[in-house]
Amino acid sequence: MSGAGEGAVRGWGCTPTEEAPQTKPRFIPASFVRGWQRTTLYAILIVLMLLVFLNLALTLWIITSLRLSMTNIGPIRIQKGGIQLEGQALVTDRLIASTISSRPGQPITLHSHRNFSVLVSDPDHLEYSRLSITRDSMTCGGRSFEVVDARGKSVFRASREEVRVSSEVLAVDGEGGVTVKSSVQAPVVRAPPGSDLLLESQTRRLDVRAPQSVALESRAGAVDVLAHGNILLDSTVGAIRIEAQNIFLTQLKEAKLLTHSSDQKNKHLKKTTKVYQVCVCAKSGKMFLAAPEGLCSAHVDDVDLCR
Repeated sequence: MSGAGEGAVRGWGCTPTEEAPQTKPRFIPASFVRGWQRTTLYAILIVLMLLVFLNLALTLWIITSLRLSMTNIGPIRIQKGGIQLEGQALVTDRLIASTISSRPGQPITLHSHRNFSVLVSDPDHLEYSRLSITRDSMTCGGRSFEVVDARGKSVFRASREEVRVSSEVLAVDGEGGVTVKSSVQAPVVRAPPGSDLLLESQTRRLDVRAPQSVALESRAGAVDVLAHGNILLDSTVGAIRIEAQNIFLTQLKEAKLLTHSSDQKNKHLKKTTKVYQVCVCAKSGKMFLAAPEGLCSAHVDDVDLCR
C-alpha cells in the first residue's frame, strides 16, 4: 500500500476537477438565445408595419383610380340637389329616384338589352302606374294616359270611360282609314285639302245623328250619297227641305197614257218639248212622270209604277 501510493495525490475519494470543461460550438447568436421573446416581438412589429404601408399604398391607389374626393365619387358628383353623373351608368338591379334629368343642352338616353320599365307605387309596393317597353311593344298601365304639349295643355287623354283628343285636327294617314266598332262623336268630320271624305259601312248601315241638325257641306265639289238599298230621309216633327237653284231627278219612270184620243197630241208634245208632270204615288210615295197636259195619274194596268 505504501509503495503503490508514493508520489500520488490523495484526496477524499473523488476524481480531480481541475480539468477545463469542454464547450460545444454555437451557431445561433447569443442575443437570440438569451431574448427570443423580444426578437419575436420585433418581428411581429416589422410585419405589422409592412402591412400598414401596404394598406396605405392600396388605399392611395384606389383613391387615385376611382378619383375619389370630398364631393366626387369618380364620375359621380355630389351636389346640393342630388348627384350628377358624367358619362354612362350601369344599373344592375333597380334605380330609385325622384327626378332623372339631363344636363342643359344635352340629351339623355336610357338603354336596355331586354326591356325597360318605369314603376310608380306606394310605400306598400302597390302599383299605381307602369310603363313597360319591350323589343316588340310598349305597354302603359294605369287609370288614365295623358299627353300634354309644351304649354301644359292636354292633347290626348285615354281612360276606361273615354278617349279624348284635344288638338285642332285629328289626321289619320293611311289607305285603310279609321275603323270604329261603336260610335264616333265629333263636332266636325272633314277631309284634308285635295282629298275626298268617305263615310262607308261595308256590311251594315250608317247612321248620322245629331240633337239639332246635320249639315253635309262641300264648298268646292259635290256630295254623293250611294247605297245598295234604300236611302231614307226621315223627319219626325219638322220637314225635309231641299234648297238649290237646280234640282235634278233622273231615271224616273214615265206613266202610260190614259186615253187613246190624246195619243197623237201627246206624241206631238213629246217631240216638241221635254216637260212632264212630277207625280207621287199615294201609298208607296214613289215619284213618276206624267204627260204635261192631263191627269197626274198612272194607268190601272201599270202595276210596276206605284208598287
